Amino acid sequence: PAMPVTDAPADPAKLAEPAGTKPPGAPVPDTFVLGAEDQITITMWDEPKFDGSYTIRPDGKIMVKLIGEIQAAGLTPMQLQEAIDKATSVLIKTPRSTVNVVGVHSKHVYFDGDGISDGAMDLVIPIHLLEGISARGGLKDFADRKRIKILRDGKLFKTVNYNDLLSGKHPEFNILLMDNDHVIVK
Repeated sequence: PAMPVTDAPADPAKLAEPAGTKPPGAPVPDTFVLGAEDQITITMWDEPKFDGSYTIRPDGKIMVKLIGEIQAAGLTPMQLQEAIDKATSVLIKTPRSTVNVVGVHSKHVYFDGDGISDGAMDLVIPIHLLEGISARGGLKDFADRKRIKILRDGKLFKTVNYNDLLSGKHPEFNILLMDNDHVIVK
């Protein structure tokens, strides 16, 4: 007997989201607050003359084409969209802007000491101590695993035993790292 003719399998490209519906950018949470040196893009629906890429200046502002100076630092991307829409409402009947964060460079965690690869790490998404250590390549063989110090606001915040972190015995020691924390491994 002849095989019944069926519809061809769906084209995966047609099942995907249409181009432009999912904006590119850093995976920042809705609560993310913009800061100096963060990189953003602004697109204005149906008004490409307003579109552009910007790095937030040290004074916290950006110079938006056709609009002028806008305060960006201290706002979430959604709040910045609202500020841009308000500023363009004198030029456009129904402005609809989109702000995308394409690079986070305003928030950092610092790693110091001979027992770890030292330097600053951009704090793009919430990250815990164990993830941060792994992102730096782990601890060096001679590192003092029993006394990892975390400084917060310039003061000793917590001393953590790395072996306790790894074993999972004390999950409360796998703290959420914050902007400007210093992780010190001797």
